[in-house]
Amino acid sequence: MKDSAPAKRGSSALMILLVVFVFMVCSLFLIMYGADVYRKITARSDADFTRRMCVSFITNKIRACEVRGGVEILPGGAGLRLRSDPETPLYVYIYCFDGYIVEYITDLPEEFEPENGEAITPASSLSVREVPGGIEVTVGAPDGLAGEVAEMAYTVSLRCY
Repeated sequence: MKDSAPAKRGSSALMILLVVFVFMVCSLFLIMYGADVYRKITARSDADFTRRMCVSFITNKIRACEVRGGVEILPGGAGLRLRSDPETPLYVYIYCFDGYIVEYITDLPEEFEPENGEAITPASSLSVREVPGGIEVTVGAPDGLAGEVAEMAYTVSLRCY
């Protein structure tokens, strides 16, 4: 008599499915890891762009008003008051208010109302101080990852100071 052994077809198919499943799980984790790395890179890039944009905006405004007596630092270094022409009674205030770099234009310096300014770009802090030959502008903006604030400082050399 012939002994018949049970067929083992099911076990090889199960092994193939297990290998495919492990491959799919590894691929999914690799894609999720890559997406997290990409998210962190774009968050850092956006935060760096925001800080550079703030510094560039302020630097360009200072350069446009670079006449003798045209650039004044607000008390406490909280911002700037600019005039492009000392003969023209038009004042431009640049300061940080409510999480933004704000620009406020007025005819009289006594009528400065911070809440009425136009928000330009997001920033968490702005400080301005006088250095030999110019002004140092320090802008803080959220890092984008852990909510930490990273600062960027830039010195603007003034020819008419």
